Amino acid sequence: MFASLKKHFRKKPELSASDAAELRAQKQQLLLSCGGVIALCALAYSVPDDLLLSIYRIFWVLLCSVALWLFYAFGRRHTTLTFRPALLCVLSILAQMFLMHLIISYWLRNFPTMREEVLLVLPYMLAPAVTAVLINRSVGIFVALSCTMYGAVLFPVHFSLAFVADYIVISLLIGVLSAGICGQLQKRQQLLYAGFKLGACVFISALILTGLHAGVVGDQAFENIDSIKFLMALMLTLGVNFLLGVIINGVMPMLESIFRISTHITWLEWADMNHPLLKRLQMTAPGTFHHCLCVQRLAESAAEAIGADVTRAGVCGLYHDIGKLMNPQYFSENIADQSLSPHAELTPEGSARIITGHVAAGVELARENRLNPMIIDAIREHHGITTAYFFLRKAQDTYETERARFEEGLTDTCPDEVDKSLFTYVGPIPQSRESGIVSMADAVESATRSLHHPSEDDIRNMIDGIFKGRILDGHLQDCGLTLGDIAKMKQSFFTTLRTMNHNRIAYPKPKEADAAERLAEKRQATEGEELKEA
Repeated sequence: MFASLKKHFRKKPELSASDAAELRAQKQQLLLSCGGVIALCALAYSVPDDLLLSIYRIFWVLLCSVALWLFYAFGRRHTTLTFRPALLCVLSILAQMFLMHLIISYWLRNFPTMREEVLLVLPYMLAPAVTAVLINRSVGIFVALSCTMYGAVLFPVHFSLAFVADYIVISLLIGVLSAGICGQLQKRQQLLYAGFKLGACVFISALILTGLHAGVVGDQAFENIDSIKFLMALMLTLGVNFLLGVIINGVMPMLESIFRISTHITWLEWADMNHPLLKRLQMTAPGTFHHCLCVQRLAESAAEAIGADVTRAGVCGLYHDIGKLMNPQYFSENIADQSLSPHAELTPEGSARIITGHVAAGVELARENRLNPMIIDAIREHHGITTAYFFLRKAQDTYETERARFEEGLTDTCPDEVDKSLFTYVGPIPQSRESGIVSMADAVESATRSLHHPSEDDIRNMIDGIFKGRILDGHLQDCGLTLGDIAKMKQSFFTTLRTMNHNRIAYPKPKEADAAERLAEKRQATEGEELKEA
């Protein structure tokens, strides 16, 4: 069953834009409906004590599901979720609701005289933090709203409306804070610090709400507080939320593997220069490694200029040429002396086969090392359907020479026309903004290497020429880059290349070295005069 669902939700590139949009809408509706039904079943199971109360709660869940669906469908900044992220949202909400039900039931059974303190130990940050880290902050906020609305009916009937209102305030506040804090984490251990911060927020907000209900503020709020109970409640709240941070931190790699989602933290880990592929590239193909570093810098600056994902663009630029590991000696950046190039012993077709083959080799290496699908797409698309023009032109020149010799009667065999497909990359053209950025950064950086002491006008004209050619070829038509984005990218590339190709002043030589050089020149002049006299 799951396999058939996965097949149904798999992206179909052959669909038109309107059909694809309709299919996405159907997926969203189905997944959100399934989430509402599952939550409905879970809540109905958890409250079997009163028929009217169960009917009320079921109606509340249905009403919340409709409201959440409308909010999601018509929100201006909603995120279009594919199958796995949407399933993750549903399961995370269910996990938080189930855990809340267990905690509430256990607390009321064992601490009946301290029922208000149950607000301190509920897992408010669980689902919002997980979805914010694995997807993004906006989805985390949506999940926080969903958990707040669904969780409001988990409490028994003898709880007052004021208590439920306190829960709604704390849940929504901590859920939104969880999404905001966890949506921008740079390291995994920051989840533990986030647990402490959110635990403190839970305790402070509960304390403020308790004081407001009691009608006391300021110094009066602390007059009747038992310091021991106060400290115990504080430690309990901090401990629960720290434990949640530990749990989320522990299950995150497993969730990434199951749902095939890469977090921002994982992207930063892939950018680590100690990654086996990058270390191998640095040792085996140092010229290609330096080229990838330059492309990474260009891609990051361009992504920042147009508002694309800076980290993803940079990491894709760092890995885009790993396929050159298979035959590093055939690529110009790894050849110290171009007069000794191994291509001199190959036909143009053979050379083109090796050059264009680095794309397929890179895709294979990326899959073997389980890199993100976006990195694999960038590797596959960074040349699009362009040609290995140097060897294509070489083959055309050879063909023209052999054809002229045949027409003059110097040879008996008419040469075959050049098959352009042998010199063309298989593509496809870039399909995302980050892939388009990496593609253009690669072309611009490679072309800059052919310029000798370029001026600012040379760099700007080179960038304009490359972009013009790629636009006319349709290379950028599917990646979502607008003309405004392209203008910003060109300026970003120019600024970055100008700083990367800066000149240094000529430092004066030390006096001792200068004196020694003048003495050597004088000695050579004297020896030359003696030779002339002889």
